[in-house]
Amino acid sequence: MLVGIDVGGTYTDAVLLDAGKVIRQIKVASEHGQVLASILTALDEILQGIETQCIERVALSTTLVTNAIVQGKLDPVGLFIMPGPGADWRGRLAAEPLVLSGYVDHRGRERQEIALDEVKQTCKKMAGVKLFAVSGKFAVRNPAQEQKVAGILAAAMQPLHIACGSTVSGNLNFIRRTNSAYYNAAVWQRFQDFADAAAAALAERGVQAPILILKADGGTLPLAKARELPVESIFTGPAASVLGVMGLCPPAKPAVSLDIGGTTTDIALWKGGAPLMDAKGAAINGYLTAVRTFRLHSIGLGGDSWLRRDGDRLLIGPERKGSAMALGGAEPTVTDALIVAGLSDFGDRGLAEAAIQRLVFPGKSLQETAQVIIDQAAEIVANAVREMLAIEAAAPVYKVEDIVRPELLRPELLIGVGGGAAGLTPLIAEKFKLAWQVPPLAMVANALGAALARPTLHISLRADTAAGEYTVPELSLRLPLNDRRYSIQQAVKQAALHLQEMAAAAGITADEIETTFGEEFNLVRGFSTVGKIVHVGVQIKPGIIAGLIDAAATGGAGT
Repeated sequence: MLVGIDVGGTYTDAVLLDAGKVIRQIKVASEHGQVLASILTALDEILQGIETQCIERVALSTTLVTNAIVQGKLDPVGLFIMPGPGADWRGRLAAEPLVLSGYVDHRGRERQEIALDEVKQTCKKMAGVKLFAVSGKFAVRNPAQEQKVAGILAAAMQPLHIACGSTVSGNLNFIRRTNSAYYNAAVWQRFQDFADAAAAALAERGVQAPILILKADGGTLPLAKARELPVESIFTGPAASVLGVMGLCPPAKPAVSLDIGGTTTDIALWKGGAPLMDAKGAAINGYLTAVRTFRLHSIGLGGDSWLRRDGDRLLIGPERKGSAMALGGAEPTVTDALIVAGLSDFGDRGLAEAAIQRLVFPGKSLQETAQVIIDQAAEIVANAVREMLAIEAAAPVYKVEDIVRPELLRPELLIGVGGGAAGLTPLIAEKFKLAWQVPPLAMVANALGAALARPTLHISLRADTAAGEYTVPELSLRLPLNDRRYSIQQAVKQAALHLQEMAAAAGITADEIETTFGEEFNLVRGFSTVGKIVHVGVQIKPGIIAGLIDAAATGGAGT
């Protein structure tokens, strides 16, 4: 049996799967600021009467890291950088850094040594700081300087954690890598406390199954590995909804999926049967990072969005004042309008009508007012979809094949999941004249996505045949290479072997490895080729471990 739990801003959902079928699903109110309490409440309900030894794994989609960052609940971090000459980093980093003078060049060759006294003197000014991040501009090609600074900090400061940029991400882009290392350190202690408490709470309940944490790219990490990379668990709610769609009704045609929850609506784009990925990484608080994620857009509109009047204007969200009045809340919400319009059938209809009565427009009936509200809500979501499609159409092109054969995303299907999907999806689809689908398990799609998510890891390998070495930055490896004819195919195989070793150490099965990028180019000196650079990335393919049985969706045709 598989357990999936998703903590949302309004509700925490849980599902229990057995042999590809959902045998139990529950939805409980999320406890504000209490992520673990929300998880345990859902877990206790979903496991009532279940023999815990039958549980094979528990997968969690948690808002812990997202909330900490959004609410500014970050621990102090000493950020050391080695940018070298010419790096434009000012105003682009999430914290003010301490700049060190040593650096390596683009080939990974040390051009200026780290001044050890410089680091030691700086340490004296940082009494009490226990979390650090260290990032060098080209450390992915030679991590020795990052490791040296980390060693000095470890000896001088007895830190709780040191995040090195090259181990957090093996890709180039100094700014993204540095911000990722900073955030990884800033949320590290908070995540350790959560992991300790979650493991202890499950053990108390007799659950011995592995605990997995959902990542922003749709994969999962075993709890032990997630402890090393807590920043990877940012934005997991939207990722969970994408995986839920994969399990319930994966689109065979270009599509847009909407996760219409209580607080937000998350939008994803699909092409070739797969969700689009962000080309470089997520932005956190406006700062670019190397955290891999789906290409998503979130807006502050959901079933619990607060409704009020400003003169003749109707205002919808983005604030939330609690549950719908139909469910005992104090203020009118979109859900109340859906109930009055006959598009939702849960909650107390009388209370919902009382909620919408507060907003009735002159000359309009209760039903007409509810229709105005949901039409305006649908238009807000539709405008966000239009904006996202426009951004996608204007996105930079990185491949020659995309220039030769440009292919714009023209959706043919709209998929809705989440609590508000049944009521709003058909209305939004009508604005685009699209066919639409709402799966029967749409209300708990995020928890399903978490339950079905495949464990994943990613590494990169860069070989320099002229220098006679290759590096795997995520593993802090720098090894000799004695093959001047080393090919991209050989690099992929070598990287896959390292990935399998990394996966085995983490308790993950690396049964479906894919290449995420690959490039090679010759090194020329004096009109002669002296070697080449080969750079590849491989990963255990994100996605779902299995689809669901009997998960046919309801829907309608476009006009």
